[in-house]
Amino acid sequence: MVLGTLATRVTLSADALDKTLCAVAQRPADLRAMTMCVVQLVQTQEAALTVGLSLRFVRALHAHAEFPRVLCALAGDYDVSLFMTPLLAALAHHAFDDTEALHLLSAFVPLLPGAHIPVLCTQLVREYVTRGDSGNLTAVLDLLQLRHSQQLEDAIGACAVDANESTHRLLYQLKIRGSQDNASRVLPLQETSTTLYLSIGHADAGMRLVAANALRDIVTGKGGEYSLSTEDACDLIVGRLEHEDDEQVLDIVLGLPLSEYVPAAKLIVLLAQLIGRVSKEQLTDKIIARLLDTDASTEELQTQIAGAVFPFVLQFAGTQDVTKALATRVKESAASAGWLAAIGKYANASSPGKYNKQAAAALGSALASQWEKLSNTKTGAWAAQLQRSASVPARTAAVAVGVQAVVKLAAGKNTARCVSAAKSVIDAALDIVSSLGSARVSDDVAQTTVDSAQWDQLLSGLAQDSRDIACARVAVGSISAVLGLLPAVATLQPGQWFTAVQGDAELAYCDLVRTMFVSTVARSGETSSVDGVLTGRLLHECVGSDWAQFLAATWLADVGPVVRAQSLLALRALIPQQPSALDLQTVLPAVVAMLGDDDERVRSAAAACVKQLKQAYPHSPAKDAEQDIYMYDAFYGATSDRLQYLPLQTVVRLVAQLAMHADSMAADADVAASELGAIVSRGTGSLGGKPTKLSSQARDSVVAFLLSHVVAADGVVPQLQTRLLGVMRAVVTDSVLEQLLPLLNSHVDELKTQSLPEAGSTEDMLIHTLFRTCYAPSMAPQLANAKQAWPAFLEFLSGANGVPETWGPAERAQAYVQQLSFEQLAQGFTDGLGSEAVAQITSCLIRVAVRGNAYVMAGGVSLRDLFNRVQLDAVTAADEISAIAGRLGDDENKSKKARAASEPSELPELATLLEYVQNSSVGTDTALVPALVSLLSVFVGADAGRHGTQAYVMQLVLGMLTRVFEAATAAHIVVPESVVRVDTIVQAIRTSSSPQTHNQTLLLLAAVAAQHPDVVLHHVMAIFTFMGANVLRQDDEYSFHVIQQTLERVIPPLVQHGGSRAEQIAQAGPVLRVFVDTLTHIPRHRRMALFSTLVRTMGADSYAAAVVELLLEKNVARVLKGGRETDDVLAFTLSLTHELEAAQQLQCVEQVLLDVAALPADAVKNTELAAGIVQYADVARMSGGELRTFRLVALDYAHQLLTSRQFGSKLGALQGAADAQLSGTAQTQLQLIAQLSAQHAQVEAGGLLDTDVAARAWKQTVQLAYAVLDDVNALMRLQLFVSTVVQLLGHDDLKVRRKALALANTRLSEVDARTADADDVLKLLAPVAAVAAAELDTSDERESLACKQAALLCVATAARRFAAARPTQFTDLVAIISGAHSLGATQAAVASAAMVALAVLCDQLGPRLIPMLPTYLPLVLKHLRAATAQLETASADDLALLISALSSILAIVENMGAFLAPSLAPLLLCLLSPALRSEGEHAELRTQAQQKADEVLVAMANNVPARQLLPAQFAFYQREAVRQGAATAELAVAFVGRTAAALPRAQLMQNYKQLFKFFLSVFDAARNPGVELSAAQALEQATLDAFMRLVVRLSEALFRPLFLTFAEWAAASAPV
Repeated sequence: MVLGTLATRVTLSADALDKTLCAVAQRPADLRAMTMCVVQLVQTQEAALTVGLSLRFVRALHAHAEFPRVLCALAGDYDVSLFMTPLLAALAHHAFDDTEALHLLSAFVPLLPGAHIPVLCTQLVREYVTRGDSGNLTAVLDLLQLRHSQQLEDAIGACAVDANESTHRLLYQLKIRGSQDNASRVLPLQETSTTLYLSIGHADAGMRLVAANALRDIVTGKGGEYSLSTEDACDLIVGRLEHEDDEQVLDIVLGLPLSEYVPAAKLIVLLAQLIGRVSKEQLTDKIIARLLDTDASTEELQTQIAGAVFPFVLQFAGTQDVTKALATRVKESAASAGWLAAIGKYANASSPGKYNKQAAAALGSALASQWEKLSNTKTGAWAAQLQRSASVPARTAAVAVGVQAVVKLAAGKNTARCVSAAKSVIDAALDIVSSLGSARVSDDVAQTTVDSAQWDQLLSGLAQDSRDIACARVAVGSISAVLGLLPAVATLQPGQWFTAVQGDAELAYCDLVRTMFVSTVARSGETSSVDGVLTGRLLHECVGSDWAQFLAATWLADVGPVVRAQSLLALRALIPQQPSALDLQTVLPAVVAMLGDDDERVRSAAAACVKQLKQAYPHSPAKDAEQDIYMYDAFYGATSDRLQYLPLQTVVRLVAQLAMHADSMAADADVAASELGAIVSRGTGSLGGKPTKLSSQARDSVVAFLLSHVVAADGVVPQLQTRLLGVMRAVVTDSVLEQLLPLLNSHVDELKTQSLPEAGSTEDMLIHTLFRTCYAPSMAPQLANAKQAWPAFLEFLSGANGVPETWGPAERAQAYVQQLSFEQLAQGFTDGLGSEAVAQITSCLIRVAVRGNAYVMAGGVSLRDLFNRVQLDAVTAADEISAIAGRLGDDENKSKKARAASEPSELPELATLLEYVQNSSVGTDTALVPALVSLLSVFVGADAGRHGTQAYVMQLVLGMLTRVFEAATAAHIVVPESVVRVDTIVQAIRTSSSPQTHNQTLLLLAAVAAQHPDVVLHHVMAIFTFMGANVLRQDDEYSFHVIQQTLERVIPPLVQHGGSRAEQIAQAGPVLRVFVDTLTHIPRHRRMALFSTLVRTMGADSYAAAVVELLLEKNVARVLKGGRETDDVLAFTLSLTHELEAAQQLQCVEQVLLDVAALPADAVKNTELAAGIVQYADVARMSGGELRTFRLVALDYAHQLLTSRQFGSKLGALQGAADAQLSGTAQTQLQLIAQLSAQHAQVEAGGLLDTDVAARAWKQTVQLAYAVLDDVNALMRLQLFVSTVVQLLGHDDLKVRRKALALANTRLSEVDARTADADDVLKLLAPVAAVAAAELDTSDERESLACKQAALLCVATAARRFAAARPTQFTDLVAIISGAHSLGATQAAVASAAMVALAVLCDQLGPRLIPMLPTYLPLVLKHLRAATAQLETASADDLALLISALSSILAIVENMGAFLAPSLAPLLLCLLSPALRSEGEHAELRTQAQQKADEVLVAMANNVPARQLLPAQFAFYQREAVRQGAATAELAVAFVGRTAAALPRAQLMQNYKQLFKFFLSVFDAARNPGVELSAAQALEQATLDAFMRLVVRLSEALFRPLFLTFAEWAAASAPV
């Protein structure tokens, strides 16, 4: 350990380190200690890591057999990695040559921790690569291969990175080491750790190449001692074919005899996948050769091979052998289903090359011979397999083969098969062109034109082009070749592009040509040069002279806007190429139809065509000039004989007018219709153009011409009919009806024999267009006089009878056209009709409604919507209702038995009719009122609940009447009162038990009240009585809405009726009581909204208090019964009041308080008195207990409201706006308090308070009244409070004054003197002082005394808070307080209060009151002497007066003691009177008086100067104390002693001798024989106590002379 420690502090050389290590290893005292020492040495010395460990040291370690075990054990406890790495490196290095090192290494391998195994493997592999032989390491390597194969594999892989070829071979040899078995090495192939498996799947390509060569040697018999089973070889080969990406390795694998090891099906799949992954042509040739050599025994395998090889028909074939094999194999097997089905199923292809003519021809022939089979089976659908997912070259190869097939089929004159094959080829070729795009299709390629004879020549020259150009040339050339073949195969008669019906071949040919045209023109310009060439070639080769008809048929077909626009532009481009003598008027309607297209591009193209047509026609043809008309009698096929033609001059002018407005038509789709309408109506469009204006005759000809095309196109081109009629929608002439109505009728007749067209189909759109054109709103004037069209429309409108479930085709057709009629009516069709026609429509619609046969298509117009949107005739509707009402009335006149037997048949009809009418345009017409009221009277007179339908109809009638009245009111139309029967309406409530009927009736009454309030007012109680019993109890939104409406409409007339309060109570009281009585039955969550509406409608200012009082009255009974709902009712009342504004709440409270004040003191037993009570609450019937409870409840309500947070927040928001109301409320409350006090006294005097309950109730009432007053006081702003109190202080009622003074005193005690509020509150002083100084009111002396006391108390409170800060203002009050009616009053209560106020003033003002001292001090002394004189028999008031006087004296002494010399004698006479200390009644007050007198004496001792006080004391003793006796003398001596104790030092020095003499004199008096012994002893003790007070304050120098003197006196005084 020492050695190890020392070694860590020095750096040893390599040689010294080696010697040290060897020395330690050779002579170990302890193996573990030795091991730790060498580990420490190696880990701390750099030489061990750079130079390594010597063989000598390794041999020394080998001598210890347990060293590996000990070291590995240490490795588990400590980190020895820095020792282990050089040790293992040394072992690996020396084990090649030294046996001992090898043995030590072998001993280490089983024991090494896992973390050190990679280090060992790495060192061994490096040594192996460096030396090139395993040497002595065979056993170690085998052991590592067995135990740690993965770590050894990783080490080999790490060394293989960036290694050369020789190193790779060495590493491979190391990997394939195995174990010996019967003298031959067999690979354990089923283990994942097998070396060949690991090598051939290694990440390094060089390692895989070595393994592939080894595999080749093994399978070809050159592997020496190694061998593989067939299954193992298959696994290795399949793995490389699936995952290998190195072409060298693949080349080796493809050279193996694959068919011997891999099954054919699996091999074909692998090679087909591999062919798409390689890029080297030579390698591709090998793959193709392997595919062709594979034995394909089934059709499926042949298909797979063909699918892989097919893309290379137009590719470089590679070696001559492969080219020949490809051609031979294709030729031999092309006709088989496998090869034919493979066309289109291919992978990626490489660059194009030589054309394998032999293979392509063979495939083409096979394709032609098998076309029927290929096009009719799912697996052989050749065209469907040409998908864009394959590569362009591969698809190009398929097109080349397809052309060969078309050539074969064309030669055989098989039209159908040839057209089908041609379509497939053209579609695929167009797709190739589209895939390449214009950037890769040059103009040279686009002009590629070949026929079938030149086809082979074209393909043979592809090797000179790039891949894209070659593919494009093949695609364009194939289309050219096919188009050149088609005209000879399929020929069409002239004009067959609209009506190709000769056979399937002709239809397929037309479809092929149109499809190709659409495909070429639909592209957005990427291959514009190619598309243009192909379009021109198509029109030239396949369309020929029928170009205009073909283009019109194309743009009128179901194609996109781009195709429509391109077709029109193609027409514009071809027009100049035609002979000048050709008249194209047959195409003109098709062009005009496109001027109304939704797409602007299409309209622009159509406008360009019109302009080009104008250029094509002669400018000013002669009147009789003519030209050959294009396809004169064949444009629409057989129906072309229906066409009418225009003279050349008319055509020229029409085209000129259209060209003049072409640009505006192109900009807006609606312009074409308006301009065409203008041209037809006045001969020219909006831009004028007189030279080209059409005459009247010409205009008629134009209309007839256009309509003839509509008729001729019927059944041929329905799209033209729909579009052209859309453009002609503004054309209004009689000829429109004449020509189109028969056409419409024919289509309707066809519908009656077949199923209805699907919505949105061509036939559906055509019929819709014909109907809209014939019965357009603009055609209304013509329809009124049309003998056929108008009856036909009414018939269409009538629809079918019966229910839809029973309809046949004819009825469904009638329902279909009925819906078309509905749609036209909804478009304002009736606006242009006369009243008679409107009445006919109204009658017809009502019949439809009654029959219930209206039919509504999906998305169509319903009959209900129609009634709402069509202008109907109100009188006709009213007549129909009246007629049904009359029949119902007749039914009601039948016997009861007959009526009960069944429901009247008219009721369902009537219900349906009313439903529609109420939603119609006349649903709110006042003309309906008489009929509806008449109908209502029928129901009211009958048993309304007898039939469910009857109740429903009754509700409909009520609802309609409600809407009529509401609409009339909104429009300021008054329904005559004569037709309004309110009694019938009210009766409807009584006769029905349906809540819905009740609600509707109430709403009707509300609507009627808006127009005739007086009429409704006569029935108001009946209405609200019913509401209270029924509707108010309903809990639904609609019922609540009904109640609100009723209140808002019926209540206002009641309120507006006005009158005195008694009249208001008589009229509104019962109505309000209905709601209040029903409160508990109203759903709880609806109460607030209902009562809020009630109060708002009645008027919160006038009736809020009424509602509150009624609610409080309702609460009285619950309070007396102790019900749980008591608090609920009061809480609801408060919440209801909170809904009002703050001013309204105050007004409500004040009115409640006024009404409480007006209540009688007790129950009213006099009928006359009861009649004079004007209250909403039923006071006359209340008992005494109920009255008391009502007062309590009302005052409690006021108290809770005024103190509530909700009211306070609203009041604060008013910012003083409610001051006047608050002031009034305060006065009202004071009057109420006065009234309550008077009533309390009245009932008390009358002996009515005979029970504790009554007495307690009155007490609570008064307390609550004062609490309410305090609440009002708290709410008032200070300025308002001051002004209110000042006003109240002048009130005649003394009780009001007294309470006002109490309020003032409270507010004075609350205001802070430091705030600005002090100035406001002190404005009360003057009026308060005035009350204090006023003479006593002898009429009510008791109340007057109370007022004066309260006023003086206010003065005292104000002085206590404000006098110190405002002395001047309060100094003036002293004179008032000292007046004859205050301090000078003879009444003890007044004088006592005045002295209290004076005491406070003295305390606050102090010396400022000295000038007035002669005024008030004598008065105070007067009261003090009087009170003292009566102490023996003093009452409580006398004692209170005494205490007040002493308090005043105390304040005067404390603040003005130096100015009391003249008054000291009388003061001492009173203060030192023995009577003041006497006992008697009112002991507590006497004690207070004694205490107060003592306080005065103490104050005099402290505040009165000695020069004034001592003489007065001495004089009092000599004159009064001696005379009055020992008791007075004791008091006087004690007072002198207290004075001596309180004297300042200076005054003591001046007066101590006098005091000493005084005490000696008293001592002498105590020895007077005339004094009783007990009294003398008491006096002597008191004197001694007082004398001691003096002595303790004297110094020794002062005291010694006095002591000697005192001793002399004592000796002299001692008895002899």
